[in-house]
Amino acid sequence: MDAVARHARVDGDDRLLVRWSEPLPDGARLVARHAASGAERTAAVTGDTATLPAGDLAAGVWNVLIELPGGRGGEQAVPLPTDDPGFSLDGLLAYAAVPRDRAVRASRSAAGGAVMLTVEDVAPHAEVEAVHPRDGEVRIRGRLAYGGDVPGGARLVAIAREGAGMLVEHARTEGTRFEAAFAVEAFAGPSSTLWDLWLDAADLHARLATRLDDAPGKRGKLSFPKQAAGAGDRRATVRPYYTARDELSIACHPVEPVTAGAAR
Repeated sequence: MDAVARHARVDGDDRLLVRWSEPLPDGARLVARHAASGAERTAAVTGDTATLPAGDLAAGVWNVLIELPGGRGGEQAVPLPTDDPGFSLDGLLAYAAVPRDRAVRASRSAAGGAVMLTVEDVAPHAEVEAVHPRDGEVRIRGRLAYGGDVPGGARLVAIAREGAGMLVEHARTEGTRFEAAFAVEAFAGPSSTLWDLWLDAADLHARLATRLDDAPGKRGKLSFPKQAAGAGDRRATVRPYYTARDELSIACHPVEPVTAGAAR
């Protein structure tokens, strides 16, 4: 019997839906086991389908097992193999478009290709989908994740890590989407070198980050071009970059003037 799951994904109601290419034997069960505590949640397999509610599971990693009849209880529970990665980008974006404080995500383990669930507490963040540093500005486009539609009067805010510096630009919004741009010259005057980016509106204060693309660890892998800003002795390079947490920030570094002696 082929027990490989052809479909293993979490729907918008936080239910793990599993399907096989053919019916499993009567009495088969799906088992989700918390990797840290050993707690379990089970669901019966009906024909070629199983549905396991996951919205109230404890935070952490849950290994998904399949238990077939004929053995001695849990000793027959083995990791559930799948050839489904557990998500599509469109599905992740649709899932994040709904206000949530808990997110459940299905994936396939690197070793053995077994189904896993990751449950984590979440807060709204501004998911960055495109960054365009050119023509004297840094233009950013994205959508609000886990917070619903962006409230009216949204602003893109750059907050200096040192001191009390703050730069603000109006953000155009439509539903969950936002777009705004900073002129690089705005970063050349203040003395701060590092700026963190936020989307602000009403009581929303959402950090700009890129986390829904299933490609963590962008720092050191994804690089944006520098742009020159300032004039005379006060010149600097301005460049967007991703932090270790995949959050988007701006680096502004002064450029030392070239003296006549150094030029020779």
